[in-house]
Amino acid sequence: MALFFFAIFVSMTIDEIYKYVKFLANKENRGWLKPSEFNMLAKRVQLDIIKDRVGRMSPDGATNGYRENSQFYDELRTIITQNANMGGGADSNGNGEYTFPSDYLYFLALTFNNRDVEILNHGGLMKRLSSHLNPPSAEYPVGIIYSGGVRVYIAPDSSAAIGDVNITYVSEPNTPNWAFTVINNIEIYNSSGSTDFELPESTHKEIIHRIVAYLGVQLREANMIEYGTSTVMEQNS
Repeated sequence: MALFFFAIFVSMTIDEIYKYVKFLANKENRGWLKPSEFNMLAKRVQLDIIKDRVGRMSPDGATNGYRENSQFYDELRTIITQNANMGGGADSNGNGEYTFPSDYLYFLALTFNNRDVEILNHGGLMKRLSSHLNPPSAEYPVGIIYSGGVRVYIAPDSSAAIGDVNITYVSEPNTPNWAFTVINNIEIYNSSGSTDFELPESTHKEIIHRIVAYLGVQLREANMIEYGTSTVMEQNS
């Protein structure tokens, strides 16, 4: 028992995390977790943690998250891409639109010709374009996020912003996967085919508790749900 609690505070392989989750799920014979189920929950939980760190919208429209907390960068450092170039000289659309990188997940910051771009909502953009006091310019560009990427404005007449655009963003992590081979009808861990969690060791305890909470929902086991969710809330309070 002590070995499990020691391991949880250090970096764990996906095999160690899987074993610990199975230990919690089975210590009172509450259910078995198949590899396919674990892999599905592992992917979902990793994305949930990233979303929580970036920030969730509250009912009043405010974003509640880790943006002003160094923990945000400590725990997402492995998946933050800095200053990725989205186009230089002329963009692919010719109208100031720049396409997100293929592994884009969440927006953090944008520059246009080394000038910080202020990202606005669509209502704010219309006000800024019609403003006589504070219109967009090459010195103070503004932008909006749309389905495929960002559009940059450097003039109130919505003329195309052609220049060097760099984005800092949270990239989509590798999908965790516990791979195995079957020997005598038993699934044996295959380290060479497996993919560990990309989030650092500081999140591994929370990953386990979130998987346990999801597993409790699947098994309709109230004690497991309460254990998993209450522990996550305690860690993030």
